[in-house]
Amino acid sequence: MDNKKTLADIQKEFMNNDALDASRKEIHESWFNEKTVDFWRHKRMYLTLSAFAKEFQHASWLTIGDGRFGLDSIRLKKLFDLTKILPTDIAENMLMESKSRGFIENFGVENAEQLSFQDNSFDVIFCKESFHHFPKPFMSLYEMIRVCREAVVLVEPAEKIYTNDVSSKKYLLSALKLFWAKLTGKKYLPYLPSKYFVEHGYEEAGNYIYTLSVRELERLMHGMDIAALAYKKFNDIYIKGCEFEKAVAGNPMYQQMQAGLKANDDLVKKMPQYYQPNMITTILFKNKISNSLRDNLIADGFQFVPKLPNPYR
Repeated sequence: MDNKKTLADIQKEFMNNDALDASRKEIHESWFNEKTVDFWRHKRMYLTLSAFAKEFQHASWLTIGDGRFGLDSIRLKKLFDLTKILPTDIAENMLMESKSRGFIENFGVENAEQLSFQDNSFDVIFCKESFHHFPKPFMSLYEMIRVCREAVVLVEPAEKIYTNDVSSKKYLLSALKLFWAKLTGKKYLPYLPSKYFVEHGYEEAGNYIYTLSVRELERLMHGMDIAALAYKKFNDIYIKGCEFEKAVAGNPMYQQMQAGLKANDDLVKKMPQYYQPNMITTILFKNKISNSLRDNLIADGFQFVPKLPNPYR
């Protein structure tokens, strides 16, 4: 019998141990403070779903990877006045404490790769900043799609792609050499910038950091015959210690983060071939949506990926 721990086992153990770590108590409590810069950061992420949440206010929601006291369920319920939402995670310790303190009414202990729920059990599945931690993220996504009736929402770090990683010095030198080669009739292979270079990384638990790719979700939409895929990109910034700083005018860290976001947004607008937003909210719709919902999402900044019809169905 193989007693080797799986990555899922390691993650569960890490989260449960974190809940008991006395040195982490202060930062755990900071997550409940709605006046901090860190709360402001996360609120910006949730608010990308304003138009969607309005449409599904009275639907049944399930959160995945919500092991930090069920904060996603708590914040979504409060921000959008949701009537039915169940937090779940692979680790139970923080969820148990959250229930004992009255923050959540109930919770589920679930491995995202093998959810215990029946098909179409919840209207909306919500997963924020957990997908990239999963050892087998697409297995988890298939499970989310199976369990949902209407939509799967992912809020995640976006895939970072250098579409034109151009060195201006090399490019200029290459252009001059190419010009000279044409004048003299000599052959010269010009400098070609690297394209589609993707950053990679691993976490201490051993799992690959799986950033979200619209291109891969587009293929999944076609392959699984998902009705629609919408996405909205945005920038986020984190500075260590923001969990303890107040999000008020005049606070240096708050001002620094706002300035950093503006600078990043400006770079994306001015040079989109070199800079992309570092976060993305995606919605996979299992069923055809109304024109009004589509229009509202577009007005809220979402883009819909065109879906090609399958000629054999």
